[in-house]
Amino acid sequence: MMRTLFVQKEGGIFGAENYQLKVIPGLLAKGIEVEFLRLYTDYQGGKGGEFIDRLNQLGVKTYEVNIGKYPTPKVLNQIKQIANGGQFDLVHAHLIHADFHLALIKAFMSLKPVLVSSKHGYDNAFTSKFGFDASKQTNTPYFLLSKWAERRMKASFTISHGLRNFFIGTGLTKSEKMRLIHYGFDMPENYLSKGKEGFRKAPKQIMIAGRLIGFKGHKFLIEAMSKVKHTFGSDVKLLIAGTGGLEGILRSQVEELGLSEAVEFLGYSKEVGSFMANSDVVVVPSISEGFGVVFLEAFSAKTPVVAWDVPSGNELMKHGKTGYLVEPYHTDQLADQLIEVLDSPQEQEEIVEAAYDKLKSYFNLHRMVDETITFYQEALG
Repeated sequence: MMRTLFVQKEGGIFGAENYQLKVIPGLLAKGIEVEFLRLYTDYQGGKGGEFIDRLNQLGVKTYEVNIGKYPTPKVLNQIKQIANGGQFDLVHAHLIHADFHLALIKAFMSLKPVLVSSKHGYDNAFTSKFGFDASKQTNTPYFLLSKWAERRMKASFTISHGLRNFFIGTGLTKSEKMRLIHYGFDMPENYLSKGKEGFRKAPKQIMIAGRLIGFKGHKFLIEAMSKVKHTFGSDVKLLIAGTGGLEGILRSQVEELGLSEAVEFLGYSKEVGSFMANSDVVVVPSISEGFGVVFLEAFSAKTPVVAWDVPSGNELMKHGKTGYLVEPYHTDQLADQLIEVLDSPQEQEEIVEAAYDKLKSYFNLHRMVDETITFYQEALG
């Protein structure tokens, strides 16, 4: 029986954490033993919390190590004792903090299990400016640490072609070393919430969901809303679900454009799927996405998606078949596409059914778990 230790720094439940909460039960059901080492800091998350509680509810044995701001011999030894003391076949690192700490142990101490890594994304500061343009990457500290850590991995995988191409294009890794495993989740059937009271705020409703941070591209959608509102007047409204550091700036942008009546900030919501299901279109104007679970949530809601023609949206959707792709950063074209979708609700039925079929046939948990097990077997082999 294969035993795996997952390791990740966690300070809130976002994309990678939601992945863990899906893939770990899937692996357990297939007979893979999984334990989890949570790395944390006092200034981001602290000890314990919802993520650890949910893992424990799944029956997963968990450990926690306070890593502080910089790696220390004491911290590295704590991690080493856990990794070497559990008779694990593999240590599976997620995100840069886990990658770097485990790579240090492998390079300068001793690590008994095979070390592998998943790449769920890249440096937010870089992707907010350049997306996945490998030509813009310079020798930043993040890049150099990532490259050094990656050389200590037996094998790695990314969650999208766009991210894999970026890692290879920058020289962070070699093509023969890095695999691809798309996310695949058994999503809630969001479309069953259609018609549910309280989730329709306007006759024509646009929805965006995600953290209010730079690379998510909220500013482009708000700019496009000027033209959309000019077309539909008070019949149209944009709902923004999520919180983040840019909320004040985005609210100011809404006011400056005279869109206060056409845009509503929902804040954090556990009902995103229901809002999506009762919207006419979901927009993903991200500069880049390592994957973008929001696409799958919208597919499950059977609501059409409009996104920039960039990774990974342009590998998750086909324009005019399972969604709509717009030339990046052209807000006028974005507005035109939104107007077209809002004007043709009947034509969207074929689009959303095709996207839902893709969700069920490919972007499912069974496929992702099986590919992960194959990845483990190859790394051990």
